[in-house]
Amino acid sequence: MEILGYKNMHRTLKKLTVLIFSCLFVPRYFLAWSNRLIPALYTISLSTIAYGCYIGLYVVPADVTQGEVFRIIYIHVPLAVLSLLLYLCVSICMLLERGLHLKMAGIYAHAAAVVGLLMTVLTLITGMIWAKPTWGVWWVWDARLTSEAILAVLYIGYLIVRTQIQPKALGAEISAYIAWIGTMNIPLVHYSVNWWFTLHQGPSVLQFAQPKMPWTMLYPLLITGFGFIIHAGVMVVQTARCLILSQQNNNQTDANETVVDTL
Repeated sequence: MEILGYKNMHRTLKKLTVLIFSCLFVPRYFLAWSNRLIPALYTISLSTIAYGCYIGLYVVPADVTQGEVFRIIYIHVPLAVLSLLLYLCVSICMLLERGLHLKMAGIYAHAAAVVGLLMTVLTLITGMIWAKPTWGVWWVWDARLTSEAILAVLYIGYLIVRTQIQPKALGAEISAYIAWIGTMNIPLVHYSVNWWFTLHQGPSVLQFAQPKMPWTMLYPLLITGFGFIIHAGVMVVQTARCLILSQQNNNQTDANETVVDTL
């Protein structure tokens, strides 16, 4: 009986693995489920972000040192975290594409880079808005801001190489090296405030020790962070859908042109 139960469990896990793999890496199945779930996931993510921002803006008391301006943290920090996480996703997906030859992994990498660049630019913009009343300037070339700006350049370089270099296989190979080499910048972004003297404040949440923020200020940040993660994930899925449909449309156009030429 135990052997039979083990075989049934093994068979179930195998079917589940095949189902998950098909949903993620087979375009036909991916387009089917993503088309159904995207509206619902957008509703959940936006509702979560709105709820967290409401608490952060209207319920949480003002900071003793920075006053009301600190409330931008509920947008700035989730964006900053996502700018790093999405670059890691790009690197991992490129590893899957180059190592296992999964074409969908390359599409995920492309989509994650597009969304990651948006998150990085918004991080820099919200950081500048926060810097003006607290530092007195919009921008300084300190370690945190400079390394985040380099991250934006890495995203841009990856996307340019991925989309513009011909043949496409060469562009994919070069962009993979950009993604992998660029991961060295991620610890520089995160630990720059510890390794160098900077105007930017030290970590308040993402640290191994107990967070410095009081719980009344921290839990709205966790809510908005969770909402932003869902939202960014849905944006990656939707961007991947657009890339797949665009490729299919281009392939159909090329096929039609080939038929016309043969006539």
